[in-house]
Amino acid sequence: MALLGLLVVGCLQTSWGNARRKDSVAAYHNFLRMHPGSWHSGEAHERIAFLRVRAHPSVESYQTFVETYPESPLKDELNQYIEPRFFEHARDLNVPAAYRDFLQRYPNSKLSVKAKGNLAYVESVQANPSAAELQRFVTDHPDSDFAIEARASLELLRQQQATRIRRLAVRVDVATNVGQAKRVQHGFTALVAQYYHELGVQVTPIPAGSDPPPHVDAWMRIDYKEVPASGTFGGRTLVSQCRVRLYQVDIKEPIWDRSFEAPADHIIRGAYGRDKTVFANSSYRFWKQFFVPVSTWATSLARVHHIEYPEEVSAIDIRGNRAVVLYSKGSIDYLDVSTPLEPRVIDRYRRERDLSRWTGIELLTEKLIVSFGPDGIELIELGAFQPKRLAQFELPEVGSIAAADLYRSTLLFAGTQGVFALRLENRPLRPQRLLEGEFVGLFVRNPHVYLVRPEHVELTNPKHLMQHLSGPKLALGKGFGARRARIAGDSMYVLGKDDTVEVRLSATKRPKLVSKLPREKIGRLTDLTSDAGHLYLLGERGLGVAGPGAQWVSDFIQVDAGDAVARRGRFLFVVGGRSLEVLDMAPYQASLASPQD
Repeated sequence: MALLGLLVVGCLQTSWGNARRKDSVAAYHNFLRMHPGSWHSGEAHERIAFLRVRAHPSVESYQTFVETYPESPLKDELNQYIEPRFFEHARDLNVPAAYRDFLQRYPNSKLSVKAKGNLAYVESVQANPSAAELQRFVTDHPDSDFAIEARASLELLRQQQATRIRRLAVRVDVATNVGQAKRVQHGFTALVAQYYHELGVQVTPIPAGSDPPPHVDAWMRIDYKEVPASGTFGGRTLVSQCRVRLYQVDIKEPIWDRSFEAPADHIIRGAYGRDKTVFANSSYRFWKQFFVPVSTWATSLARVHHIEYPEEVSAIDIRGNRAVVLYSKGSIDYLDVSTPLEPRVIDRYRRERDLSRWTGIELLTEKLIVSFGPDGIELIELGAFQPKRLAQFELPEVGSIAAADLYRSTLLFAGTQGVFALRLENRPLRPQRLLEGEFVGLFVRNPHVYLVRPEHVELTNPKHLMQHLSGPKLALGKGFGARRARIAGDSMYVLGKDDTVEVRLSATKRPKLVSKLPREKIGRLTDLTSDAGHLYLLGERGLGVAGPGAQWVSDFIQVDAGDAVARRGRFLFVVGGRSLEVLDMAPYQASLASPQD
């Protein structure tokens, strides 16, 4: 018996020695199959777990290993494999606590220099991108992931100062067939002067066809003519055509280049009195389109990145360092925007092509996306291998969807057929109608739920909403025609068919209508976002940079995209048409300091 025992032990030791020499998952599994109850089985399981983490290192797999084997000596060996993943994890979170955790784990790492620089950036520079802070950062932390970004913003601040517009020349070229040409020239010049004088810019008219004088910083060229319409308005109709270009004298390409065309109502309808021009009546259709492009510096330089898509994109949402871009046909790009100058696609959801149209998207959690539009709503989960659709509800079942938000584990969404709830922990997923009627906005802001109808805002809370109850109403005005709504700071902005209104929100009081943003001042908006000191208004006049409540507008920036805007730090991401544009708002978040500061 003793001999037999020795033989068994010898066989066991030989098998274990073979498994250790091969040191593979397959070898340890083979050992466990042959010797399931041996004293080496615990170590075999531990080696299997170790090898799997080493082969596919991630913060999550490492943490699972440590929780399972808290006393394992293999933890230190795993560190060399997992260290880059911990840095990537900190970079993804991009918050001070994440970088401090990395530096505590790896104080002598080669990546510690970069981590210290990144920490300095998110602590000191991200919220205060002044020239002094940016200069200090690029000097002290040249190896940081954000050094290139900081240098670019610093250069932009300098360019803002160098291209500041204090004196503007205006030249109006009127076609020879236009009646009362001098009246038209004077009208456009006076209109430009009105807008720029409000910003402290001196405006000087110059003769048609002349070059700008040497003492000005910029000049505006306006070309106006009245011609027979193309097929758009009908062959016999006359149209007013106007092209406006704004140049900074030291930059070849225009800051603004915009064309306007509308029926020449002053000719078609007839103008009464001595003024027979387009300026005879402000109700002419031309003035529904025309606006004076206002820029106080070479604002085109704020566009720092551009992506051209193969088809139309309609919406964007950003959560931390991740963004989702929605194609009009329903496909989705999942982006890493931790480096705004170089957004990177890290996953894609491709929807089968049909005739449906999609206009809105929300990144509910890091892995859960909801897209919606005129043809319904989809819920998509980002999986380990590829995104998958969890649920889809089409137009006949839920109507056209305009808004969605998450309350705990319940998705709330609203549209033409009411407000619905989708309890995400239930299977199968089935929407429950909570309220009937048409809604264009829905926001969960603890302890309230704000609901926007075309003519009023309703206030409720999650408990009452689940009981099919709404609450107090705030009228927006007869015929307001709300199209969509956005939360910015402590306010909700409701975009109507023409104008926009600001509704002040409070945790303890009912919402209050505090201001109106008329179309004549800011144009017709499609979207907006904000930071601590500014509203960024996207619409028919490009991207407007305004003060809180749009009490003032300092600049309009011409953009190709015009459907949706989202913010990450000081960068704005604008989508529309086939474009995604990234704009650096550092000039509006900080003033340029002297190099000695």
